[in-house]
Amino acid sequence: MFELEDRLWWYEGMRAVTQSLLRKSLAPPTGLTVLDVGCGTGYSLLWLEERFKTRAAYGVDSSKEAARLWKERDISCAAIASVDCLPFGDDHFDLVTCFDVVYQLPEEGVSRAISEMYRVLKPGGFLFIREPAYQWLRGPHDEAVGTRRRFTLSEMIRLIDSVGFHRKRSTYANTLLFGAAVPHRLLSRMLGGVASDVKPVPGWMNRAFLEVLRIESRLLEHVSFPFGLSIIMLAEKKSP
Repeated sequence: MFELEDRLWWYEGMRAVTQSLLRKSLAPPTGLTVLDVGCGTGYSLLWLEERFKTRAAYGVDSSKEAARLWKERDISCAAIASVDCLPFGDDHFDLVTCFDVVYQLPEEGVSRAISEMYRVLKPGGFLFIREPAYQWLRGPHDEAVGTRRRFTLSEMIRLIDSVGFHRKRSTYANTLLFGAAVPHRLLSRMLGGVASDVKPVPGWMNRAFLEVLRIESRLLEHVSFPFGLSIIMLAEKKSP
């Protein structure tokens, strides 16, 4: 992940999707306080800092291995902490992001994590959460990255609503490549083993897949997709 986050098609393309969905809700997106929950090796945290022109961008992750890599990216505003027990006070952030994190939590931890993200958001603040879709797509990649649960959009909607969020957008994503990805996932599951899909690909393939996701990011400014490899939710913490 550390070596590929800046250029692999999936990471770069999903950042384009994130930007397109946040563009209208966070305009002008400057000077915000931002928290990246489950920031991993820190690349997304740096991207958020640049994207929103803020020095108040913070990250948390439970992985000590990831934390050792923060120094290599000159990250000083991140801490080792659990997503279901965030080390921040109430009503603190304008934006909380959570990129493929709660799928690794046990069932009871998912609700606690969503509640914690709600707690640390300011009234009127936004949560952007992305998680892998469909339990039937579980395969060797999930075994490699510690997936406990893949979600449907309706399942995430129930979780978001139960905490008290007001939903602004809910959609599937990585949809245009769905037809190519499903046979790969199902075949890899039949063959067995444990292997992550995060790996280098030929340059032409990287460029082609990235362009597909860039097209999808532009489409998502206007429409929501009924299926895809990921689910995305943009939700607002209601003002009292």
